[in-house]
Amino acid sequence: MKSIIYVACLFLSILSFGQRIQSHELIRQNLIAWDTIRGSWLFDAIHSIHMKQAVPDRTFPEDLTPAELFSLAPEEDRESLQNTLLNINTPDEFTELFEDLYNSSVCATSQGRSFGDPHIVTYDNTSYSFQTVGEFILTKVGSRFEVQTRQKPQNDDFSLNTAVAIKLYNDRIAYYAADIPDGSNSPLWVNGTPIRMQGRAYYLPSGGTIRLIGRNYVVSGPLGEKVIMSITGNSGRGFMNLTVNIPSCLLDVASGLLGNANRNQSDDFSRNQFSQNNNLTGFIGMNTPEFTSLSQDVERQYQNEIIKDFAELHRVSSELSLFDYRPGLSTSFYTDRAFPRVIRTFNSIPNNNRDSARNRCQQMGVTEAEMNGCIFDAYYLDLTPNPIPTPPPATEGVILNKLRTPIVNSNTIAPSKFPNNAAQPKPNAPIDSSPKPSEYEPIQKPNSEPSKPSINFNSAEPKVPNVIKPVSPPKPVSKPSVSPAPKIPPASIPLKGKG
Repeated sequence: MKSIIYVACLFLSILSFGQRIQSHELIRQNLIAWDTIRGSWLFDAIHSIHMKQAVPDRTFPEDLTPAELFSLAPEEDRESLQNTLLNINTPDEFTELFEDLYNSSVCATSQGRSFGDPHIVTYDNTSYSFQTVGEFILTKVGSRFEVQTRQKPQNDDFSLNTAVAIKLYNDRIAYYAADIPDGSNSPLWVNGTPIRMQGRAYYLPSGGTIRLIGRNYVVSGPLGEKVIMSITGNSGRGFMNLTVNIPSCLLDVASGLLGNANRNQSDDFSRNQFSQNNNLTGFIGMNTPEFTSLSQDVERQYQNEIIKDFAELHRVSSELSLFDYRPGLSTSFYTDRAFPRVIRTFNSIPNNNRDSARNRCQQMGVTEAEMNGCIFDAYYLDLTPNPIPTPPPATEGVILNKLRTPIVNSNTIAPSKFPNNAAQPKPNAPIDSSPKPSEYEPIQKPNSEPSKPSINFNSAEPKVPNVIKPVSPPKPVSKPSVSPAPKIPPASIPLKGKG
């Protein structure tokens, strides 16, 4: 009897495996029918992501992620793939990745922000001040995507985002506007190694890209995730504003300072249980009309709850930190639970100063959703207003011309190296495991403690024109500089707390 059951289970397993292989082949045929070269790469790229391997080199000249490339496919070809996916009786993780790929091309985008000193706007459009010090989970979506921020004090009452670390599938990207781990002048790090960018996009092993547009670093994920890092100040002595965009259909399980993205503003703080712990009846967002009528005492109570309780729910642990650290340091070095020493409130700003700051923010294009945060920043720190950045998408003006043969397009090889389109793409290779942040060693160990560089809050930032992607067929482009940036002897250990 047991042998019969075993044979039956084996038969069903073989049958199920055969059906999966058949469904995978149908997906591949769909993509090849759209574009023989690009469709074949897209199939292989998603398969590599599924297998946690590096995607193969691009076989076409466009600097695009899988999601960006698929979004340029004609509607009928995308619908053909959707129909194939709908008819699969036994979906698996591989086919579910293709479902996410299709959905990301048609669903709306949710946005969250951390800006100024800093203020948070959640996916559900609730806004609040977050005057805390340490490293926090800005957002986490399943196991594929996570953004952590480091907030460092500037005075006794204000902090700024001075570093960000991103998990994007199997890649780890970080930018250090201050306290660069090896003390160099190279703030952008990928998988534990500093890099520099010139000209073209930098390709991440897991299919994403990094682009530099003006003062914005745009980190794009393979399925439509995007983090825009707007840099203020100079390398090693500045701060940043962060904008997170992600297809709403990929936000099933979201957590962090940006909320749960369930389109319900009232429960972004439900875990903090405001109404059960004090006399507050619920959280009033900073971007609501009711907020400006709060008394200073009530607003201070809100701030105290966020600082003392809500912040702890999203503080980064040493085991799960995505940041790189100098030897002997960890997330605890950047933690100060006694901050702020003084809680500043919006409703203590005099009316005439509010009006003056509002005019300044409006002139710079700040939206009403972020207006009160901008007024707060302008009054207390004279920060230059930071409207939501809108760098042009990588697909803007791109035309997918038909290719006769594949070409190599990688970080180190530009399409212009093969004018006859005769080169073949490189085979897949497993992603090299990057060292954990605490294991990264600079060239030499620091030996003293420097003073924290000051930030000139009054200086307006120069406007840099956006870089537009080429519209015409692929033209020769210069070879990008993507090798690891040269290291210089590291600076000493940064001061803990206020500089």
